[in-house]
Amino acid sequence: MRTKILLVFAILVATEVVNAEEVLYQCSFAPDKWKSSEWQIVKSPRWPYIGAWEQQKDHISNKIPKDATAHEMLSKRAGETYTSMLLKEKFSGNVDISCTMSFDYRMAPLLVIAPIYGKDAKGQPEYREHFEIVLYNKGLNVWHHYYTNGIPHWRKAAFMKAEFKPKQKYTLNVKINFTKPGPMMTISCDGKTFGYIDDTLPQVFYIGLTACEGVNRFYDFKVKK
Repeated sequence: MRTKILLVFAILVATEVVNAEEVLYQCSFAPDKWKSSEWQIVKSPRWPYIGAWEQQKDHISNKIPKDATAHEMLSKRAGETYTSMLLKEKFSGNVDISCTMSFDYRMAPLLVIAPIYGKDAKGQPEYREHFEIVLYNKGLNVWHHYYTNGIPHWRKAAFMKAEFKPKQKYTLNVKINFTKPGPMMTISCDGKTFGYIDDTLPQVFYIGLTACEGVNRFYDFKVKK
Protein backbone atom coordinates (compact mmCIF):
# COMPACT_ATOMS: atom_id res chain seq x y z
CA MET A 1 0.00 0.00 0.00
CA ARG A 2 2.77 2.39 0.94
CA THR A 3 4.54 1.64 -2.38
CA LYS A 4 1.37 2.51 -4.29
CA ILE A 5 0.97 5.79 -2.39
CA LEU A 6 4.59 6.73 -3.06
CA LEU A 7 4.17 5.87 -6.75
CA VAL A 8 1.05 8.04 -7.06
CA PHE A 9 2.84 10.89 -5.24
CA ALA A 10 5.83 10.59 -7.59
CA ILE A 11 3.56 10.71 -10.64
CA LEU A 12 1.77 13.80 -9.31
CA VAL A 13 5.05 15.57 -8.60
CA ALA A 14 6.39 14.67 -12.05
CA THR A 15 3.19 15.95 -13.67
CA GLU A 16 3.46 19.25 -11.80
CA VAL A 17 7.07 19.67 -12.95
CA VAL A 18 6.15 18.98 -16.58
CA ASN A 19 3.22 21.41 -16.40
CA ALA A 20 5.44 24.07 -14.82
CA GLU A 21 7.99 23.67 -17.59
CA GLU A 22 5.34 24.21 -20.29
CA VAL A 23 5.08 27.95 -19.51
CA LEU A 24 8.00 29.65 -21.26
CA TYR A 25 6.99 33.22 -20.44
CA GLN A 26 4.11 34.84 -18.59
CA CYS A 27 3.28 38.33 -17.33
CA SER A 28 0.49 40.72 -16.46
CA PHE A 29 0.79 44.25 -17.84
CA ALA A 30 -0.44 45.78 -14.57
CA PRO A 31 2.05 48.09 -12.78
CA ASP A 32 5.08 46.26 -11.35
CA LYS A 33 3.88 42.96 -12.86
CA TRP A 34 6.08 43.05 -15.97
CA LYS A 35 9.64 44.08 -16.79
CA SER A 36 10.27 46.39 -19.74
CA SER A 37 13.90 45.20 -19.67
CA GLU A 38 12.71 41.81 -20.99
CA TRP A 39 11.30 43.47 -24.10
CA GLN A 40 12.76 45.34 -27.07
CA ILE A 41 10.88 48.23 -28.69
CA VAL A 42 10.96 47.73 -32.48
CA LYS A 43 9.78 50.34 -34.98
CA SER A 44 8.11 49.82 -38.34
CA PRO A 45 10.17 50.51 -41.48
CA ARG A 46 7.10 52.32 -42.86
CA TRP A 47 7.33 55.29 -40.47
CA PRO A 48 10.03 57.20 -38.54
CA TYR A 49 7.99 57.06 -35.31
CA ILE A 50 9.50 54.78 -32.63
CA GLY A 51 6.49 54.46 -30.32
CA ALA A 52 5.98 54.28 -26.57
CA TRP A 53 3.76 52.58 -24.01
CA GLU A 54 1.67 54.27 -21.35
CA GLN A 55 1.20 52.36 -18.10
CA GLN A 56 -2.39 52.14 -16.91
CA LYS A 57 -3.85 50.64 -13.72
CA ASP A 58 -4.30 47.13 -15.14
CA HIS A 59 -2.78 47.25 -18.64
CA ILE A 60 -0.52 49.11 -21.06
CA SER A 61 -1.71 51.16 -24.03
CA ASN A 62 0.03 52.79 -26.95
CA LYS A 63 0.89 56.47 -26.80
CA ILE A 64 -1.26 58.27 -29.37
CA PRO A 65 -1.47 61.82 -30.76
CA LYS A 66 -3.95 63.59 -28.49
CA ASP A 67 -5.24 65.86 -31.27
CA ALA A 68 -5.98 63.06 -33.76
CA THR A 69 -9.50 61.80 -34.41
CA ALA A 70 -10.29 58.07 -34.33
CA HIS A 71 -10.57 58.06 -38.11
CA GLU A 72 -7.26 59.90 -38.58
CA MET A 73 -5.45 57.35 -36.39
CA LEU A 74 -6.40 54.49 -38.71
CA SER A 75 -5.57 56.47 -41.87
CA LYS A 76 -3.28 59.45 -42.38
CA ARG A 77 -1.94 59.51 -38.80
CA ALA A 78 -1.64 55.75 -38.30
CA GLY A 79 2.14 56.00 -38.14
CA GLU A 80 1.90 58.11 -34.97
CA THR A 81 0.02 55.33 -33.15
CA TYR A 82 2.39 52.45 -33.91
CA THR A 83 4.08 50.94 -30.86
CA SER A 84 5.58 47.45 -30.93
CA MET A 85 7.86 45.29 -28.82
CA LEU A 86 9.39 41.82 -28.92
CA LEU A 87 10.56 39.60 -26.11
CA LYS A 88 14.37 39.60 -26.19
CA GLU A 89 14.42 35.82 -25.76
CA LYS A 90 14.03 33.77 -28.94
CA PHE A 91 11.66 30.79 -29.13
CA SER A 92 11.56 27.72 -31.34
CA GLY A 93 9.37 24.82 -32.37
CA ASN A 94 5.75 24.38 -31.31
CA VAL A 95 4.44 27.25 -29.18
CA ASP A 96 1.11 28.47 -27.88
CA ILE A 97 0.82 32.28 -27.49
CA SER A 98 -2.04 34.09 -25.80
CA CYS A 99 -2.72 37.73 -24.99
CA THR A 100 -5.73 39.58 -23.61
CA MET A 101 -6.34 42.81 -25.51
CA SER A 102 -8.91 45.41 -26.52
CA PHE A 103 -9.24 48.27 -28.98
CA ASP A 104 -11.18 51.52 -29.38
CA TYR A 105 -13.19 52.34 -32.49
CA ARG A 106 -12.14 49.73 -35.11
CA MET A 107 -8.57 48.39 -34.83
CA ALA A 108 -5.92 46.92 -34.41
CA PRO A 109 -4.01 45.14 -31.59
CA LEU A 110 -1.92 42.22 -32.81
CA LEU A 111 0.64 39.54 -32.02
CA VAL A 112 3.97 39.37 -33.86
CA ILE A 113 6.18 36.49 -34.99
CA ALA A 114 9.55 37.66 -36.31
CA PRO A 115 12.51 35.48 -37.35
CA ILE A 116 14.82 38.51 -37.27
CA TYR A 117 14.81 42.27 -37.00
CA GLY A 118 17.24 44.85 -38.31
CA LYS A 119 18.15 48.48 -37.62
CA ASP A 120 17.32 51.74 -39.32
CA ALA A 121 19.86 54.39 -40.33
CA LYS A 122 19.91 55.72 -36.76
CA GLY A 123 20.53 52.30 -35.24
CA GLN A 124 17.00 51.87 -33.91
CA PRO A 125 15.68 48.26 -34.01
CA GLU A 126 13.37 47.93 -36.99
CA TYR A 127 11.24 45.11 -38.43
CA ARG A 128 12.25 43.10 -41.44
CA GLU A 129 10.32 39.91 -42.23
CA HIS A 130 7.57 39.25 -39.71
CA PHE A 131 4.03 37.96 -39.29
CA GLU A 132 1.17 39.92 -37.75
CA ILE A 133 -1.91 38.23 -36.29
CA VAL A 134 -4.43 41.07 -36.08
CA LEU A 135 -7.68 41.58 -34.16
CA TYR A 136 -10.04 44.25 -35.49
CA ASN A 137 -13.76 44.99 -35.60
CA LYS A 138 -14.48 42.87 -38.67
CA GLY A 139 -12.40 39.79 -37.93
CA LEU A 140 -8.89 38.37 -37.71
CA ASN A 141 -6.12 38.78 -40.28
CA VAL A 142 -2.69 37.23 -40.72
CA TRP A 143 -0.28 39.49 -42.58
CA HIS A 144 3.12 38.34 -43.85
CA HIS A 145 5.53 41.29 -44.02
CA TYR A 146 8.76 40.92 -45.96
CA TYR A 147 11.62 43.23 -46.82
CA THR A 148 13.18 43.40 -50.30
CA ASN A 149 15.92 45.80 -51.46
CA GLY A 150 15.31 48.05 -48.49
CA ILE A 151 11.58 48.31 -49.15
CA PRO A 152 8.84 46.80 -46.92
CA HIS A 153 6.09 44.76 -48.55
CA TRP A 154 3.18 42.81 -47.10
CA ARG A 155 0.42 40.44 -48.13
CA LYS A 156 -2.61 38.96 -46.42
CA ALA A 157 -1.78 35.29 -45.78
CA ALA A 158 -5.03 34.24 -44.07
CA PHE A 159 -8.19 35.75 -42.60
CA MET A 160 -11.51 35.12 -40.89
CA LYS A 161 -14.52 37.41 -40.96
CA ALA A 162 -16.25 37.96 -37.61
CA GLU A 163 -17.60 40.75 -35.42
CA PHE A 164 -15.50 42.07 -32.55
CA LYS A 165 -16.62 44.98 -30.43
CA PRO A 166 -14.60 48.02 -29.33
CA LYS A 167 -13.64 48.43 -25.65
CA GLN A 168 -14.27 44.75 -24.96
CA LYS A 169 -11.53 42.40 -23.73
CA TYR A 170 -10.65 39.48 -26.01
CA THR A 171 -8.01 36.79 -25.58
CA LEU A 172 -6.21 36.18 -28.86
CA ASN A 173 -4.54 32.76 -29.05
CA VAL A 174 -1.99 31.71 -31.68
CA LYS A 175 -0.57 28.20 -31.93
CA ILE A 176 2.39 27.37 -34.16
CA ASN A 177 2.94 23.69 -34.90
CA PHE A 178 5.46 22.08 -37.19
CA THR A 179 3.54 19.15 -38.73
CA LYS A 180 4.16 16.71 -41.58
CA PRO A 181 1.89 18.67 -43.96
CA GLY A 182 3.91 21.78 -43.14
CA PRO A 183 4.24 24.58 -40.58
CA MET A 184 0.75 25.36 -39.28
CA MET A 185 -0.67 28.44 -37.57
CA THR A 186 -3.98 28.15 -35.69
CA ILE A 187 -5.70 31.32 -34.50
CA SER A 188 -8.51 31.45 -31.92
CA CYS A 189 -10.49 34.30 -30.38
CA ASP A 190 -13.86 34.46 -28.62
CA GLY A 191 -14.76 30.87 -29.55
CA LYS A 192 -13.84 31.31 -33.22
CA THR A 193 -10.95 29.35 -34.74
CA PHE A 194 -9.23 29.05 -38.11
CA GLY A 195 -5.85 27.87 -39.32
CA TYR A 196 -3.59 27.62 -42.34
CA ILE A 197 -0.34 26.01 -43.47
CA ASP A 198 2.54 28.30 -44.39
CA ASP A 199 5.96 26.99 -45.45
CA THR A 200 7.52 30.39 -44.72
CA LEU A 201 6.85 30.23 -40.96
CA PRO A 202 10.24 30.29 -39.20
CA GLN A 203 11.33 27.55 -36.78
CA VAL A 204 13.22 30.03 -34.58
CA PHE A 205 11.64 33.41 -33.88
CA TYR A 206 10.92 36.34 -31.62
CA ILE A 207 7.41 36.84 -30.23
CA GLY A 208 5.78 40.15 -29.38
CA LEU A 209 2.85 42.50 -29.76
CA THR A 210 1.92 45.67 -31.61
CA ALA A 211 -0.60 48.45 -31.09
CA CYS A 212 -1.62 50.51 -34.10
CA GLU A 213 -4.37 52.40 -35.92
CA GLY A 214 -6.07 53.59 -32.74
CA VAL A 215 -6.04 53.08 -28.99
CA ASN A 216 -5.05 49.49 -28.11
CA ARG A 217 -4.76 47.89 -24.67
CA PHE A 218 -2.84 44.80 -23.54
CA TYR A 219 -3.59 43.11 -20.22
CA ASP A 220 -1.45 39.95 -20.11
CA PHE A 221 0.85 37.78 -22.21
CA LYS A 222 1.77 34.10 -22.12
CA VAL A 223 3.91 31.72 -24.17
CA LYS A 224 3.62 27.98 -23.59
CA LYS A 225 5.46 25.04 -25.12
